[in-house]
Amino acid sequence: MKRGYITVYLSLVTGILLSLLLTVMEGVRMHTIRTQTECVMDMAMDSALAEYHREMLEQYDLFFIDMSYGGRAPSFSNTEEHIRSYMNMNFRPFQIFNIPVGKDLTALTAQDVQLQQAAVASDEKGAVLRAQAVAYMKDKWGLSILEQAAENAGLIQSGGFLESDVEERRLETEEQVKNAILNKEQQEDEEWEGRDQELPSDVVNQARNEGILRLAIDNSSTLSSASIPVGTLYTGRDSVLEGTGLMQGIQTPSGIADACIFLRYIMEKCGNYRNRKETSEISYQVEYLLQGRDNDLDNLRGTANKLLLIREAANMAYLYGDSGKQNEARGTALLITALLGLPELEEAVTQLILFAWGYAESVKDMRMLFDGEKVPVIKDGGSWNTPYSQLLTFRGHLSEYPKGQSGLGYEDYLQALLFLMPQEKVTGRLMDIMETDIRRTKGNSCFRIDGCIDGMRAEAAVSSGYGYQYTITRSYGYE
Repeated sequence: MKRGYITVYLSLVTGILLSLLLTVMEGVRMHTIRTQTECVMDMAMDSALAEYHREMLEQYDLFFIDMSYGGRAPSFSNTEEHIRSYMNMNFRPFQIFNIPVGKDLTALTAQDVQLQQAAVASDEKGAVLRAQAVAYMKDKWGLSILEQAAENAGLIQSGGFLESDVEERRLETEEQVKNAILNKEQQEDEEWEGRDQELPSDVVNQARNEGILRLAIDNSSTLSSASIPVGTLYTGRDSVLEGTGLMQGIQTPSGIADACIFLRYIMEKCGNYRNRKETSEISYQVEYLLQGRDNDLDNLRGTANKLLLIREAANMAYLYGDSGKQNEARGTALLITALLGLPELEEAVTQLILFAWGYAESVKDMRMLFDGEKVPVIKDGGSWNTPYSQLLTFRGHLSEYPKGQSGLGYEDYLQALLFLMPQEKVTGRLMDIMETDIRRTKGNSCFRIDGCIDGMRAEAAVSSGYGYQYTITRSYGYE
């Protein structure tokens, strides 16, 4: 009878223990599924970020995933599929590496992956790209490069040189003098001494008509004539991919400090007339950011004309404050108006001579800038380089200037002009430049900056062969 009791007892206990064991085993399976899913999701997100675009890093020191993966059309679904593929490879590594294993106790499969958030480089008018560029420059240089561009731009802006009406006033004064001389000619006979009188401004105006590049650049035949297909680039496309903007925790670059840091990044990564980038599609990239034309020559010409406007306005401001130089111009004006018999034009002719003098000095300033010299925003007697005696022959003396003057160089002026532009417009054109440069490299002929992401939030749906379903969400990005 005792043996019978023991058999019944063991049967009852074994059933209970077996139920407990199976329950514990199922709990372990569920915990393993959760842990394995989390680890695999993390590895898959890391693997997706490891597929950063090599040329973006090589040329611009920025980390972005190209969602086209070298194909023709970027798509969020491409990245989703890459993450899903990486998850399944890590769920079943024994299938890939032919590793002998026993029974798969979790049998997990990533059924679907969806990007809930994706920070596209062009989102928020380029704020995503700008934020990464600013972060890179801060890591590289710290805060030692702050506000120089703002200071230079402040000098230009405070002087009102970009809004100056020098050209308008010159044309009005010139018309006044020409009309007075024409009326005088109609009243006088053919022997009038003033009939063939030439004004100093006439000689300078002949040079104006040739364009600033022919005057300011010693050998204009060396200028680049390269062009880019603007219509196929970021700013020229009718539609672009849009993400969800900056990832959580990433601040939009703002303020003077961030603007100056971003402009320093541009000057480091983009070429210009004085510092061409060897791997670029066009030579004058910073000038493109300023002008937005499709060819180098127009971009350089437009930039030169803007610089000339600044220099001419600044030089005229100096001449108006220098009584000695005004007296030199007035002396010539007195002689000319006496020959014309029009003493009432003394002030107008004096102004025309000053306009001509200011232009001649401005052309020499441009020659200095293009030659790599510096020119101060505000001139003084010591930095004025065109004596009055050279006014009529200034073209022959453009290369005669002192070396090593203080002031701003060509790139300093470019950076100041960029600072005065809307940063969104500058960023858009910078993305054009990035596209043209990267499309020149092997396997990137269809590269699009709006197909690049630097952060994402993904949700994965995972199922187990044992009937379990699990959903996991992770946010990853480059930091």
